[in-house]
This record gives sequence, C-alpha cells and structure tokens, in this order.
Amino acid sequence: MSKITFNHTLSFSEFPPVSLEEWERRIRKDLKGANYKETLRWVSGEGVQPLPFYRREHNDELIHTSTPLYDKAQWTVIEKIDLTQISEANQQALQALENGASGLEFDLPPESITSREGLEELLKDIKIELIGLYFAPQLSTAEMLSWLQEICESRELNTDALSIFFQYDALAQSLRSGKLPSSSELSELYASLVSPFSSFSVDAALYANSGATIVQQLAIALAAGNELLGQAEKLDLSIPQMANSITFRFATGPLYFLEIAKYRAFRLCWDQVVTAYESTSKVPHRLNIKADTARWNQAQADAHNNMLRATTEAMSAALGGCQAVTVARFNEQYAEHSAFAARIARNIQIILQEEAYLDKVSDPAAGSYYVEKLTDSIAQQGWKLFQRIETKGGLYTSVKDGFIQDEIRASKNEKIESYNQQQSVLVGINKYHPPENQQETGGNPADQSIPKIAYKESHEVTQLPELNIEAEIETGVQQ
Repeated sequence: MSKITFNHTLSFSEFPPVSLEEWERRIRKDLKGANYKETLRWVSGEGVQPLPFYRREHNDELIHTSTPLYDKAQWTVIEKIDLTQISEANQQALQALENGASGLEFDLPPESITSREGLEELLKDIKIELIGLYFAPQLSTAEMLSWLQEICESRELNTDALSIFFQYDALAQSLRSGKLPSSSELSELYASLVSPFSSFSVDAALYANSGATIVQQLAIALAAGNELLGQAEKLDLSIPQMANSITFRFATGPLYFLEIAKYRAFRLCWDQVVTAYESTSKVPHRLNIKADTARWNQAQADAHNNMLRATTEAMSAALGGCQAVTVARFNEQYAEHSAFAARIARNIQIILQEEAYLDKVSDPAAGSYYVEKLTDSIAQQGWKLFQRIETKGGLYTSVKDGFIQDEIRASKNEKIESYNQQQSVLVGINKYHPPENQQETGGNPADQSIPKIAYKESHEVTQLPELNIEAEIETGVQQ
C-alpha cells in the first residue's frame, strides 16, 4: 500500500463551516419535507421539550455559561444504615466506612434510639468529624439534636466544622401522613431545630417518588426553601445562616441528561432566591444537595436491572454537582439487608470516583450545548411554576389547598400512562419481562417510614402516596 502524503499544509479552509440554515435544509430533505422539530422531537413528559439537535447559536442568549456553576467536584459517598438493632447498625456503619464510604445515613426506626446512650452506642468508634453524617426524617428530631450536641461536647468536637445533616421536612411529610401542622406549630418546630448543624431540610425526593416531574421538583424545592428563608428573622438567623442550614434532598430519576440539568438549574434558581432577600449584594451561602437514587422505578422483577438504573442515576447526580449521593441497594425495597447488595451500591460510587474520575473536574457538563440548553429550559419552566406557587400564598398554602397534590397527581397519571403504552420503557417490567421462574422473590415494596409527630393543632390535607411504577404497570390502575 502506497504511503499517503500531503502536498501542502491544511489551513482548514478546506472544510467551510455549515450554517444552521444549511443543516435544517438537509434535515428537511432527508425527512421529505417534514418539520423536524415536530417529527423528531422527544416528548419528555417532564415539563420541557428538547429540540432534536443544538448548535452554538441556540445558546448565544444564555447568560450562565461563561463559568462553571460549581467549583468542587468531590462528593460524599453515603451508605444507608438501616439495621434495626443499634449494635448491628453500628457494625454495619463501621464496615461501610472501612470499605470506601465517606458518609453515613442512619435510617433506623425511631424506637431504636430512645436515649443519648443509645445514640452513643450507635456512633461508637465512628469519627464523625471525618465523615458526612445524615439522619433520616424519622430520626431528625429536636431530642436527637440535643443528644448529638452533648456527644460532640463530650468528644470536644467543634460543631461548626462538622458535616451533620438532619432531613425532616414537615411540609413534605404532611403529604404522607395527611396531617399539616398549623402555622404556629410549624414555627415552634422550626425553633426547636435551630442548632450548629444543618438541621433544616427540603425533601424534594418525596415529591419525585410520588410522580412529580423534574420541573415540579425544582419549583417545589424552591418554594420549600423560600418558606424556610422566610422563617429566618423569627429564628434570629441571618439569611446566609439559614441558607447554610438547609439540606436539599432530591431523588435522581432515569432521564440521564435531564437529571444533570435539573441540579444545575436548581443551583441557578436557588442563588436567585437567596440573593433576593438582600438585593444590594450577592449573598454568600453554601448549597448542600444530597441526591438519592429514585425509588419509584425500582423493580422486583428482573431486579438486577436496578443496578444499571442506579449507576446512571448516580452519574447524573455526580455530574450535576451534588455534594452527597446515596445509592439504594438493588433489592432494598423488598428484601432484607444483604452484604452483597450493600457492597454493589457502595462500589457503584467508588467506581465513578476512582475509575471514571468524575470527581476530578468541576462542572463537567458545562459547555455542552444540549445540557446548557436543558439547564436553561428547566430553570425557566421551574421558575414560572415557583412563581405560581408563590402567588397562591406559598408552599404551605398550596399544600393546604391541595394545589401541589393535584399537580403531582396529574403528572403521576401521565407517567403511568406513558409506561402502560410503552412510550416509556422499564426494562424487565414493560419490556423484556423475565419468565416467572427467573424473577426475584420477596415481600411487597416497603414505604419509607413516616415520622410520628403528634401536633396539637393540624389540618387534614390530601395525602400523596408513593409511586411504584412496577405495580402500576402490572395493574394498569391509576390513582
């Protein structure tokens, strides 16, 4: 074969740029005159409608693309600790830390820990000053806060330097229990949670796992955060202090690029909300986002597919800039705890950090025409819905009046219909369903614990049950 040589140096003028109009003309020709924006458009069902392709021209008007949206790529690898016996949970936690986890989420039943001594036993030999520590909603009580502060004092720890987060969101939990505390009781609850830790929480994951779209999740999270900022003065906290005390908990679903954009869009919008409280200057604040892999799309049939779902969901959370990620065990919702399932869940994140190096680049999605445009679209649509919620009196009133429940229920039914019609695919459930003898066996999907808080005065509100898409596909029944 003869050697290929060039007679002159390439100037790249040999490859003239192709304009957007030329691209569109060629696409119309290939589609025999059809409108590509309609023919090839993906209906996401998430409140945004992406175009089939993007070029630089589509992003010229965006103002957020000049710099990365965040400058720290490292995230905390959280392992959920949910064995009911304190001694066993302590050993589970130590084993997780010894095998690569950099944070823990305690998700024990509230009756498991009834004293400071019980909490001390749970935290025995755990250096809480070196890790991220999260408490599930049912453990995020004023009593637990008090015990933990005493333990920190006994260990002579600087509480301001600790990464400790409590995850009780009274407004979100009212949608499970059907009991919304009165505004005065809610203020008392907030007052009891003031501490050196990040003790206020916005549980956007609950809405996602009830069927909310990505746009709805973002808007409701903004509204919930705004409710907390509105409490700052009553609690004698500055806006930055309150903002720094809030943990935003999200659930990451299966739509890879949309989920990346969701987190980036939320960062943009939340910055605007906080800054609006002190319009004379940009308010310095810390944003803590904890992402869980979604519960609503976890399946018992062909359950090992849950590992694949969890991997892409964890990637979305990491690339979106979350500060902490919890990957659910692939059989968590119907089987007893197993060391194998826990190891797989933990190692998914370790591989993403140590082999894929996703923690080495700040905001790696920055500059992608597609992701940047999705970020802007989700931010715009989410902000509009946030404003609608605010015009109705805020999130508290919107929950009390049933507006939030109605919006999410409509989205949930659309999602169920999409899966039942196979417009959306859940491998192993509505596509490539395994034979009966190859399916996992176990109990029914378990609901997450609902904190049992007795309010003196509360309002009855419409409940919002958790979505289990596998059950909905099998029954074809909409709730």
